[in-house]
Amino acid sequence: MSRYWPRFSRDGLTNSVAPIDYLEWYIPRLQETRTHNLSFSGMQYDWQLDDLLGKGITELNKPYFNDDIDPRVIIAERENVAVDNVLITHGATQGINISLLTAIAMIRDSVDGEITVAVESPTYAPIPQTALILADKVIRMNKYPPQGNSGCWRIDRKQWREAIEQSQIIMVTPISNPSGWNLDIRDRDWIIELAKQNEVIIIADEAYNDAYRNTEHYRSLHSYGDKIISINSLTKVYSMGSIRFGWIISDRQTISIARRIFMTFSGVMASPTMKIGTAALQNLSKVDMAITHYRRENLPQLRAVLARHNIAWNEPPAGVFGCFELPNNVDSEHFVDHHCKANDLLAVPCSMFSEELRNWVRVAWSIEPKSFKLAIEALDKSLTSALK
Repeated sequence: MSRYWPRFSRDGLTNSVAPIDYLEWYIPRLQETRTHNLSFSGMQYDWQLDDLLGKGITELNKPYFNDDIDPRVIIAERENVAVDNVLITHGATQGINISLLTAIAMIRDSVDGEITVAVESPTYAPIPQTALILADKVIRMNKYPPQGNSGCWRIDRKQWREAIEQSQIIMVTPISNPSGWNLDIRDRDWIIELAKQNEVIIIADEAYNDAYRNTEHYRSLHSYGDKIISINSLTKVYSMGSIRFGWIISDRQTISIARRIFMTFSGVMASPTMKIGTAALQNLSKVDMAITHYRRENLPQLRAVLARHNIAWNEPPAGVFGCFELPNNVDSEHFVDHHCKANDLLAVPCSMFSEELRNWVRVAWSIEPKSFKLAIEALDKSLTSALK
């Protein structure tokens, strides 16, 4: 039987590297170009580069070093930090690589024994699997749907305490994929305090954080102090995945080490990426307004379809995706590959993020309302077929 969820051990991988299994499932289905697509993990906003860049579109191939605007300044002001606290990267995934390499460099000479990284689950596979490549041991920490199916997904503090106390580094994703829910503020504060007590470095993948920026209790983890690295990008919330523009934020000493590592592996950022990213950073409010519009128009339709099938729905208060559990123990991979495919619809089985979510499906409302209406009708037919 095929498996697509993230790996937390090297079992069966002697002298090798684990594949990113979910891409083995997802890419072929994207290539099918099904008419209706609810599988996106990010906002689908149609940036018009000629409007965004103006005459500058003819200068994308020219070096960016003398450009008038440093994108770090925009990010620093947005995050209330100094420019020296920001490092630009080629997307969030490189941010994960650079962050973990930085954390390991900061502890390598003082660790007596294995370097251990604790990683939350469910998760984006490159997070634990980067740790499998760079560290000696990875410990899994689970996050669970809330009792009563209402509110934030929660952690098992006993399990997390044991993992953190055994580790030098922890990797978390405050806005959980696939749930779309933010980390409970009580759990967030508890994790930060426990990590500080144990002198553990925190790496936070915050690629979805900006969707929560205007909600109560919003806070980026880097703001809690030193040796906490926040990763973000324009990919997910701001629909600029194709240019690979990301950044990490931390204290100056940590960013100084990260910058040396980045220059070792990448030299400098690509000029087209820097120029387009800088222009996008000055126009993020356009996407913020589109997200608000899509939520207002699309979510009532999703709620109605799920209610019609008596499916419990724990709606995130912000963002562009969420997940639900299929009734009757219906397997989500079978649901997407058979019932959804019959209606030319693509969604995401949550087994892509954890084997414990084999009956859960992730859907997004990040497409324009006319297309979403047709996709929701296809979802309704797919659920009718699967549950009858």
